[in-house]
Amino acid sequence: MLQHLAFALAHADYYEPLDLVPPGVPYRPAGMPATWERSSRDVWTEWTPPGVVLPDQGWKIHVSSAIENAQRVLDIVAAACVAFSVPFKHVSGKSFFLWVHNKHGNRAQSGKFCAVYPPTTEVARELLIRLEQDLAGFTGPYIRSDRRFGSSSCVSYRYGSFRERSRLQADGTRQLTLLDAAGREIPDERRPEFVLPPGVTDPFAAPRHEEDAGGPAGFGGYTFQAVLQHSNAGGAYRARAADGRPVFVKEAWAHTGYDADARDAQQRLEQEHDTLRALHRRHPGICPEPIELFAHWENTYLVTELVPGTTLNRWVVANSPVIKVGRPRAAFDGYYRKCLAILGQVEQTIATLHELGYVFVDLNPRNILVDDEQRVRLVDFEAARPIVDQAVTPLGAPGYLPREAYEGERPTGTASRSLDAYALSAVAQMLLFPLHQVVTRAPEVLDHMRHDLAALAPVPDRLWAEVTRVHRRPARPGLPAPEEVEREPLESLRWLRDRTADAIGAMAQPGNPRWVYPTTPAGFSSNTRCVAHGTAGVLHALHVAGRGVDPEVVVRLRDESLAQRHATPPGLLYGNAGIAWVLAELGELDAAGELLAAADGHPLSRTCATFGGGAAGLAMTHLSLYGHTGDDRRLARAGEILSAIPDGEALTGQLAAGDASGLVGGRPGIALALYYLARLTGDREPLRRGLGLLRDELRHQLPVETGALGFRVSAADSRNMPYLFAGSAGYASVLSRYLTVVEDAELAGVLARCLRYCTVRFTVGVGLFQGLAGLTLALSQSADLRGDAGLRGEAIRSGAALFKYAIPGDDGVRFVGDRFLQLSADLWSGSAGVLLAVHHLLAGTPDPLFTLDDRC
Repeated sequence: MLQHLAFALAHADYYEPLDLVPPGVPYRPAGMPATWERSSRDVWTEWTPPGVVLPDQGWKIHVSSAIENAQRVLDIVAAACVAFSVPFKHVSGKSFFLWVHNKHGNRAQSGKFCAVYPPTTEVARELLIRLEQDLAGFTGPYIRSDRRFGSSSCVSYRYGSFRERSRLQADGTRQLTLLDAAGREIPDERRPEFVLPPGVTDPFAAPRHEEDAGGPAGFGGYTFQAVLQHSNAGGAYRARAADGRPVFVKEAWAHTGYDADARDAQQRLEQEHDTLRALHRRHPGICPEPIELFAHWENTYLVTELVPGTTLNRWVVANSPVIKVGRPRAAFDGYYRKCLAILGQVEQTIATLHELGYVFVDLNPRNILVDDEQRVRLVDFEAARPIVDQAVTPLGAPGYLPREAYEGERPTGTASRSLDAYALSAVAQMLLFPLHQVVTRAPEVLDHMRHDLAALAPVPDRLWAEVTRVHRRPARPGLPAPEEVEREPLESLRWLRDRTADAIGAMAQPGNPRWVYPTTPAGFSSNTRCVAHGTAGVLHALHVAGRGVDPEVVVRLRDESLAQRHATPPGLLYGNAGIAWVLAELGELDAAGELLAAADGHPLSRTCATFGGGAAGLAMTHLSLYGHTGDDRRLARAGEILSAIPDGEALTGQLAAGDASGLVGGRPGIALALYYLARLTGDREPLRRGLGLLRDELRHQLPVETGALGFRVSAADSRNMPYLFAGSAGYASVLSRYLTVVEDAELAGVLARCLRYCTVRFTVGVGLFQGLAGLTLALSQSADLRGDAGLRGEAIRSGAALFKYAIPGDDGVRFVGDRFLQLSADLWSGSAGVLLAVHHLLAGTPDPLFTLDDRC
């Protein structure tokens, strides 16, 4: 979520890189020679002296600073670097400084204000000594990836790469690397702790290690028993006092965890302590009882009573029948009674706070605890403050503060109570289903949400009134009414398909250097051309749906992909193979052949076996081009690729991380490629092998109440998923095809249970691979493959449920992408995936998602 928030700052609607955000008041080092080269990258400004050639890696020096001293610290660092003719970089401006050091910042990177790159260990030592002397008396946040030098409170160092060296991953991302003593490439680990690569020893005297002093198992009279949460502001812990009493301890690090008003974590913790003392004195029980505030080393600690219970968001996941399948009416009635009781307690607590002259400000499900008896307490009073004629800084979770609060409108006095009122409504909505970012953009989707809920069980009027209290419906609705969708579902879905395609066309920016169609952070960290997150996937969806594609966009995709083919991963979803597939669909067979050749020769095609990023997807693309050209060499090459994929434990190492499950990163994707190889060659052996993989996949199965079946994401991730990328929908898509050519009663039962889980109508995403659109597609394809009219009815109902995620506009209907923060057109999570699923539901077009049924 942190990465997504960073990409949501530069544009009101689309994900964009953070470096497009204005840096705020700029930091400019004094006295820089005119001969030094200045450049900007991300949040950094870089300075390089003429003629300097740095080694690839070495000892970096980092300097941290409190925000009030940043410019003075920069001038001192710059003067030292000029004297030694050493390149350096610094955070470009105050806004970037606040972001890098905010509460949700990256703990492994936070605290770094200046980075210095000495060419040798000897120069590094001399610079460290000078900076320690010149910056004596200055303080800064402790950089947790580094070791401090000498007596300095702001100068530190670590060993790492100077020139960016990285290793391409199958999903298109890059892993930062450096070379070990033998010249082998190893990960450049960037963790919130000091790490030395193998064979490297620390050459600098370090008689004391504050990182050890900062986090012992017990101090201040408290024994720490468990870490509850880490953030860039500090930690939260369960501990035990000297008298045996269980307590909660909240930690605040110095000079970090800044908010928009440049208050750091320690200032806010001190304010929270004052607030708790005042409230507890006047109304015991309204807040956690404060025990003490104390300092240890450079950190500040607030100790309070340990409030029993689980967070409200976890309570909802554990108790809500909405996200389950086939729950009886009584389950909903009981759940709604509990919701009303919980909401009533929260409302009463907030009302009491207002009577005491305070606003809570940051009311969200993580700050509401529910115990086993459904009793509710508020915790984390960090943002709470007296109601005074002073603007309230928005400090809250996305979706739980009104949009205008983030856009500069800060209420004062009694008007600040409106922040809590808005959050109460958002909490009520979360109890039903969290569609906050969609509702904020299109309040009329609430009508569709209630209609879909009512199909399961009626929502109590009182609960619904709280959900809708702060949202006004538009005078002219942009969506068909829920009753119209129910009465004419296919006609309504045609409207949704066409308006979704219209909006994709309107979002296109062929001249944008970063993307043609708006994407998600995953697109920026991989590439914005690929099938999953980029241009190729959007063009594929438009082409399948019968919409014309812009020739200018096709040419750009072709030319950029050819130019970047050796720096692009090989896979179907993330790289050259998928782009080749799409270009072949669009008539660019020569370019497709070149890209497929590059994919064929890439080392990842031999070390990754998956459908999404490796050999299985590559083999599928050869089979696809065989269908275009009839060249038997493509068929033979697909067979060679699939034959080279190992079996058993050797295969596990070639799947996505953690023995992954699913169509994209697990065994079913390989089974899909084997199925088509068998169908196109007439050889039954690939079918036998594929069935074995599908049975092996059942090691990941997780039963769901009322006879449904899901799958964990991997051996390391036990979330129970119904989705296309990992879960029931992807497994069912493959197994449905196998059961058209083989008979297996046991697997037929597994398929029925998977498809039952796909009938859930409320998912945390709308997209194709990790949302409702993928469930719709799986149901639709299985209905067609099996000729099952009842299943087709389920698919239509699933498609109609997409309306509650739809955001209408003058030029079409858009959808929010991954994490529901910004709009996206991508195939994985955005509008293109919805378009693909809805079109298949309406038209039954074969092979919507890189399958080959029409060629078998």
